[in-house]
Amino acid sequence: MISLEGWRARRPRCRGVAARLLMSGGLALLAALPTSAWALSAQADSPSARSTSLSLRADAPASYTVRQGDTLWGIAARFLEAPWRWQKLWQRNPQIGSPRSLYPGDVISLTTRAGTPGLSLERGRGQPVRLSPGVRRVPARQAVPGLPLARIKVFLEAYQIVDPGVIEGAPTVLAGQGQRLLSGAGDRLYAHGSLPAVGATLGVYRPGNDYRSPAASDDLANRSITGSTPTPTPRSTTTSKATSTNTPAQRSLGLELRRLGHVRVSRNVGDVGELEVLDAVQEIRNGDYLLALDEGGIATRFLPRAPETPVVATILSVPNGVRFIGRHDVVAIDRGRADGLETGHVLQVMRQGERVHDDSRDDWVTLPDTEAGAVMVFRVFDHLSYALVMRASQVLAVGDRLVVPRDLRETLASGGAF
Repeated sequence: MISLEGWRARRPRCRGVAARLLMSGGLALLAALPTSAWALSAQADSPSARSTSLSLRADAPASYTVRQGDTLWGIAARFLEAPWRWQKLWQRNPQIGSPRSLYPGDVISLTTRAGTPGLSLERGRGQPVRLSPGVRRVPARQAVPGLPLARIKVFLEAYQIVDPGVIEGAPTVLAGQGQRLLSGAGDRLYAHGSLPAVGATLGVYRPGNDYRSPAASDDLANRSITGSTPTPTPRSTTTSKATSTNTPAQRSLGLELRRLGHVRVSRNVGDVGELEVLDAVQEIRNGDYLLALDEGGIATRFLPRAPETPVVATILSVPNGVRFIGRHDVVAIDRGRADGLETGHVLQVMRQGERVHDDSRDDWVTLPDTEAGAVMVFRVFDHLSYALVMRASQVLAVGDRLVVPRDLRETLASGGAF
């Protein structure tokens, strides 16, 4: 029998014993849990887990019927917050072997298995139908493209980025028939310079922007892939061909050429040639260049996806000359094939932070960059690319930075790899 005074004396020691018993019991209980439970608990809050999970839109439809005019990006954007991660969603259903095979009339349904989203596919009409004694096919259907081709058609067909040296010494349009300043399809014109043999076909090109990059800013060390604002250093400049200067501190990213049409050499008299205009999408002027450039091998199928390597780029210009950049505008960016870019790569737009004045400290402060949209690369050259703005939450501008999407930046920050 323990007296009240004895209990009071032993109470602190009893509390310590009880605490040790509870701790050992709790550890034993945790040890009894399956290893996978430990792993799931530890991984659930990790950046890499968040970056590999798929975030469905709150208004994602239960099913969607593919329509004429749809794009892979548009379909993926109906289901996912990050449309460039559509491959993750498609890979979870072997029935949809590749989104290349999606056609108008196909019905895509959203499914969930063990909390993991996936897709099921019901084919619409247009599949081969077997009849005896042969096989009859309904008219062929065209698979949905990755982006709206009508918006980029002219950039696929008529634009080139070349080394500025290509036009040095190239033949130029001298005059139109009857000394006309402008020529079109069916007209005859004269050119001055070294022309190929009679019967050869040449493209008629007009120079656009001459893109140049300060050599001091080529180092990516001052460009963060985390989306933070770097030290302001101009990455690239665009100059007119007529006023461009090639200082030792600059290197060329490429000269933009636009093809106006095609001509065929009719005859050569010394260094002057007579040519017939075969086709023209714009009037041909005196001074336009005649070049035999490769016009083939251009991709027309685009699969949206994030780059596999860290890329940081800058919007250089808007080739069609608009002042405010928005959805479905084409932009030129200062990264290309040499930087690991490929057609279909999606980059996130970081809007430049505004400079505001701090009245209390009498100082100017640059606000952090903000996420403002996404672009998809559709044509790649050595050091420059064309991209289409797929979405824009605010007006974009020349000078805005482009980075890998946030989910991949989180993967890098957690020590993972692409």
